[in-house]
Amino acid sequence: MAEVYTEPTPSAFGANPTDPGTPLPLSADDRSALDGLAAAFSRDAYAPGASSAAAGRVAQGAGASAAASHGVHAAAPRPAGSPILSVRSIEKVFGSRDSVTHALAGVSFDVAAGEFVGIMGPSGSGKTTLLNCVSTIDTVTSGHIIVGGRDITGMSRRQLAKFRRDDLGFIFQDSNLLDTLTGFENISLALTIKGEPARSIPGKVNAMAARLGVDGVLSKYPYQMSGGQKQRVAAARAMVCDPKLILADEPTGALDSRAATVMLEIMEMMNTQMGATIMMVTHDAFAASYTNRVLFIKDGAVFNELRRGDESRDAFFARIMEVVSFLGGEAGHVS
Repeated sequence: MAEVYTEPTPSAFGANPTDPGTPLPLSADDRSALDGLAAAFSRDAYAPGASSAAAGRVAQGAGASAAASHGVHAAAPRPAGSPILSVRSIEKVFGSRDSVTHALAGVSFDVAAGEFVGIMGPSGSGKTTLLNCVSTIDTVTSGHIIVGGRDITGMSRRQLAKFRRDDLGFIFQDSNLLDTLTGFENISLALTIKGEPARSIPGKVNAMAARLGVDGVLSKYPYQMSGGQKQRVAAARAMVCDPKLILADEPTGALDSRAATVMLEIMEMMNTQMGATIMMVTHDAFAASYTNRVLFIKDGAVFNELRRGDESRDAFFARIMEVVSFLGGEAGHVS
């Protein structure tokens, strides 16, 4: 095997999500890891009984130790407080001298480790541009974005590819699972690209799937899954590598209200029990009410901020609706 596409096109945020990217030469370690891909994707590696047993242990309150035994480090929450993401005075300008659009105009905020932050705003407010810049799909015109203590605005293409692979997890509106791979293989792929030893992949996949309640669909292909199951498999794929930050782009936008509620409860569990730091862009006030904090973007700038604190989700939802109504944006479904 002479080469492999190790620098994927950033993600489905872009126009060509299936573009394989630029081929990079393999090191000896990379070649060894990828040679184990067939073994990791073998149907024999998927152990339904082991997954079901893990799910049973989770139900009995021993899920954290079971996941830890398979190396799922996300089971141990990260300490809250220290910033994982710092956005400093970023601007994004489109157009030319005669017609300039400021999609982002001096946006600054922090996301602490262990936070679940929602980004809301009306259409055209700049929230998607903000997500694209943080995810390195797009570049800023000025300002700085610091993730895990590193300024990503000055990274090379190779550094950005490694950063996306190691430090970011993505959950998209349409799941973006590969149709030709099973649920097990879709989750495994993230670990394989990262260079995880093939022998440890099945245990990590089975443990994460059990935590998120999708161990029963690991042998199925995406077309055999419901929309909610596909999104939970995508969440498992995002979590299995224990990224510093998970970016979610309208993760419930394509789901019915029941499946959306299940997905939001899974994301809340990922945050509170597994220590995931999540930044979610959404137009839905109901989805935003599951977060710890909501930033409202208007005309490319931070317009308002709400913190949930100790209040109930219903009370937080009511406050979010007040701001959404003032902004005149869509509130999504109300439950």
